[in-house]
Amino acid sequence: MKIGFLTAHDATNRKSWSGIIHYLAESLAKHAGEIILLGPANTGREASLQKWDRRCRAYFGKAYDAQHSLYQSAGYAGVFNYRLNKNPVDVIFAPVASTEIALLKTSIPIVYLSDATFAAINGYYTEFSDLLAISKMEANYIERQAIRKATSVIYPSQWAADSATQDYGADAKKIFTFPMGANLDEPPTDGKVATKSKSQSIRLLFVGVDWLRKGGPVAFETLRVLEQLNIPATLTVVGCVPPAEFAHPKMTVIPFLNRNIPSERQQLFDLYLNSDLFILPTRAECMGIVFCEAAAFGLPVFASDTGGVPSVVENNCTGQLFPLDATGADYANAIAALWREPLRLETMMKASRERFKNQLNWDAWGKQAASVIHNAANKHLKNIT
Repeated sequence: MKIGFLTAHDATNRKSWSGIIHYLAESLAKHAGEIILLGPANTGREASLQKWDRRCRAYFGKAYDAQHSLYQSAGYAGVFNYRLNKNPVDVIFAPVASTEIALLKTSIPIVYLSDATFAAINGYYTEFSDLLAISKMEANYIERQAIRKATSVIYPSQWAADSATQDYGADAKKIFTFPMGANLDEPPTDGKVATKSKSQSIRLLFVGVDWLRKGGPVAFETLRVLEQLNIPATLTVVGCVPPAEFAHPKMTVIPFLNRNIPSERQQLFDLYLNSDLFILPTRAECMGIVFCEAAAFGLPVFASDTGGVPSVVENNCTGQLFPLDATGADYANAIAALWREPLRLETMMKASRERFKNQLNWDAWGKQAASVIHNAANKHLKNIT
């Protein structure tokens, strides 16, 4: 079976969509069939759309969402219609490609994957807030067309799936919900996790590129409160640089690690391996691949109960979820309580690791996605014969 991997992203770049695009393609190649990469794609319209966005912000105080533009969608339709004609495929897999497929003219069955709908992220993420009315109309039209055009739709969370049915009237029968996996080429073995180094202090790990959106200030306050409780703890921040006022002798900042560079991939691996708990009091999150990565190392997760997080982190089983108004003290008290109960901590660590082995890995995702893709292709074959 030839699967057209249709997205404007570059599937060979480990940084595309936080590395997810690369692992999607790799997993499908292993479990679903021959992958025909139809991207990356550039319509030549990107610069003018970004210029229009800047003008809208300057003159109207509102943004124009260039990612969900009908002008861009028409450009993608031209690019991908041409590539599909040159590279015949049996089925199309379109990850985070609503704009790419909305105006596409094809009879080939489409399996569309996204971690959210536009309705779910509009006003939820800062970059999708304060949009022009026309921009929201275009984005909603594109999302509705993508969902309608798709034979099947895959979401990693119930939060996203519910938005598809409630906000866009999607047929629940064609929606499939299962989580994605940890972006690790060689996940740690059971033995590696079981024998990882122990520490007398709580080693907290925070991985995120946006200090504010990922709840950095709450994580920082958690460290300070643990100190006040006379519980030794350290916090390692990876992926961003906190503002100057967030400084602490027990906090280490690693601004950026490039997963395309083997040595830096290994450094991130070692950070997960040598941590005790994962903390991410995120303000907005569609799913969070970092939670899958934390599970791979058996790290209990302390995070916000928001967006798609509850579909990845099982509250009071593989971690603990908090309301958005929870303070650093709330997190610190919960962490302290867990740390004082070694048996409960060990149980949670084992549950986190088991969740990774059973669900939060790319092999598990690939097998489920392969079934959805094959069914979509077979249904199409039956219809045309």
